[in-house]
Amino acid sequence: MKIKKKQQGATMITWLVVAAFFGLTASAVVKVGPYYIEFNSVKSMMKNIAGEAGIKTANKHQLNEKIGKYLTINSLRGLEKSFYAGRTADGKSQNPFKVVRLKKGDNRKKLVVTYPVETSWIGNLSFLMKFTHEVVLGEPDNVSGR
Repeated sequence: MKIKKKQQGATMITWLVVAAFFGLTASAVVKVGPYYIEFNSVKSMMKNIAGEAGIKTANKHQLNEKIGKYLTINSLRGLEKSFYAGRTADGKSQNPFKVVRLKKGDNRKKLVVTYPVETSWIGNLSFLMKFTHEVVLGEPDNVSGR
């Protein structure tokens, strides 16, 4: 009498599917990860700018000069594309940094950055990431962002 043994473990095809899944996930992390690390640098840069002396009274031009210096020193590729892009075809500025007056408070302003980053992945597939962060000028500890 022959006893049939039940198969145990995964087949070769199952292992290939699992390996392909982990390979694709790893390649996605390698493509997207640096931009999230860069975004942490952007948040740190904005916190440093918000904490500088006399920043509450700075105008937009002075703020843009400070931001430009930080971008040059830190080499933030994703943000540099948006910051130095100039103007769109309809004449609107593409500067990702905006200074917004707070509704409540005595002449308080916040610096807001919103910029998209697109990076290709495989073939015609791409990742599109949108980063947003804001900080109240003169109050570096009062921040929010995504």
